[in-house]
Amino acid sequence: MKPAVPALVAGVLLCVTVAVAPPAVQAVDFSGKTFVVMVASSPGGGTDTTARLVARYWSKYLPGKPEVVIRNKPLQTAAANFFQRKTRPDGLTTAVFAGGGSLSPVARKASSVRYDPLSWEYIGSIERGPSVQFVRKSALARLEDPSAAPVAVGSSGPGYRPSDAMAVYGAEYGGWNIKIVHGYPSSRDVYLAYERGEVDMFGSGTSRIIRRFLKGDAVALAVHEKRADFADVPTLEELLGDKLPKGMARKAYRIWSGPSSVDKYFVLPAKTPATVVTALRASFDKVLADPGFQKDAGKILGKGYRPLTGPDTKQLIRDSLVIPDEVMSFNRKLREKHGLPVQN
Repeated sequence: MKPAVPALVAGVLLCVTVAVAPPAVQAVDFSGKTFVVMVASSPGGGTDTTARLVARYWSKYLPGKPEVVIRNKPLQTAAANFFQRKTRPDGLTTAVFAGGGSLSPVARKASSVRYDPLSWEYIGSIERGPSVQFVRKSALARLEDPSAAPVAVGSSGPGYRPSDAMAVYGAEYGGWNIKIVHGYPSSRDVYLAYERGEVDMFGSGTSRIIRRFLKGDAVALAVHEKRADFADVPTLEELLGDKLPKGMARKAYRIWSGPSSVDKYFVLPAKTPATVVTALRASFDKVLADPGFQKDAGKILGKGYRPLTGPDTKQLIRDSLVIPDEVMSFNRKLREKHGLPVQN
């Protein structure tokens, strides 16, 4: 017969057992609620296209299958400021930003920045592939003819985009005869400007958008990095050859134009509960693995699109925000010289 446990000792053991028992993890359930995908761009551009592609499948995998709605909030910096200040950390709102438009103002310490990307929780991101710079066929001859009317290059917003880098470095070191027209609110506005004949050159990383214009009167001029679905298009460095000097100029170009991995990223506000972050990352991963999504992504984004996890995305963003002062100064002078804003 086992000896009886004294009542006092039993009570102590019970208290210890209760004290060390792990707390129950509350399941995440968005049933009957609305899940908002806040897109930091106007409808029709690359950020919007990517966000809508994910949202199309997300409701299948979000816990509780809530209704998913898109809300566009144009201008990256303004949208990021709003997201930082106004969004509740309840997991019911995710924001989608473009790396170039949202991160370069932070790296440059722009006065308009009221947000901290490193405070956010990262769900994941999608790299569409390197940007392709293309030009209207009828304007191609003017590109290298300084006596002709300059080729108008469309640029949206103040961010450090790869397409702007190709235009600026092509003008500075390749002698391209261009005039940059900036201030278009979004990529979609640049596309419309091209169709109206206001501009003759711009860039995009979205395969569907690129092919749409190449079927018309445009020709692919350069990419900032090689991509499999446009393998015959040279990089800008290949196109310029020895005209693009080594040293600071090449380093500054590569920092401005890449890496393209920080492309379209999905975030939650700071202080979002860990259980919610985990659930949304899992649902995002399921979207990326969905055969229907993969088929549509191949058509819309191109064969070279690449998904990244939340932690990997945050690390890339952390790295992108550390830019040597001399590189920032070098690119700032080039932007100013070629008519691009240096602050926002």
